[in-house]
Amino acid sequence: MLDNMRSDAYNEIKYRIIHFDYIPGQKISEKLISQELSLGRTPVREAIIRIEREGLIEVIPQSGTYITKIDMADAKNARFVRNCIEPKIMVDAAVNISSDDIAKIQKNLDQQQQTASRSEPDNFFDLDQDFHHAFYSVVGKDTVWNWLQINNTQLNRFRRLRLKESELDWDTLTNQHEAIFRAVKSKDIDDLSFLVTQHLHLMLLEKQKVVNAYPDYFEN
Repeated sequence: MLDNMRSDAYNEIKYRIIHFDYIPGQKISEKLISQELSLGRTPVREAIIRIEREGLIEVIPQSGTYITKIDMADAKNARFVRNCIEPKIMVDAAVNISSDDIAKIQKNLDQQQQTASRSEPDNFFDLDQDFHHAFYSVVGKDTVWNWLQINNTQLNRFRRLRLKESELDWDTLTNQHEAIFRAVKSKDIDDLSFLVTQHLHLMLLEKQKVVNAYPDYFEN
């Protein structure tokens, strides 16, 4: 029971940070979070300690506990790691993908289009995550995906913030996802590697617009 509460507290607090329910620089308190989540203070305290290790929370002595600002250097390093891993994941998935996998990913893409049309950024980001995760699952690399989620937090915060920036439409993301999926299904290996690299490079192209729109959310 306590393990479940620990897990719930960790997942919910981290989700709220990545989705900007708690904004960068905001002061938080263990007591208020416990009340918001209807969880005891012990699992919340343990979750805060764990999330602090991941760089999303900072405890300043004699001041308080704060949500950290986004570290773009860390986000770019995470993008570099993804770029080293993900093209190979996609190529391996193209060789191993099943008809059930194809149906599952197609459903995800249909849901992406629906959430984009309704402007639902939380749901869209979750579906974006599930889309990429699906290919790791196809090749039996869920452990690698889970490792990335621990080390990709600053990149994920940037990606979620990008959905708040009105000048950057979501069609770019859905179109690139569709192109990657077509290449996987057709086993077009050369095109697939290029498309995945192009998709992961998008963060570098869009970085300045997001930073300019939310300068207070980033470390100097």
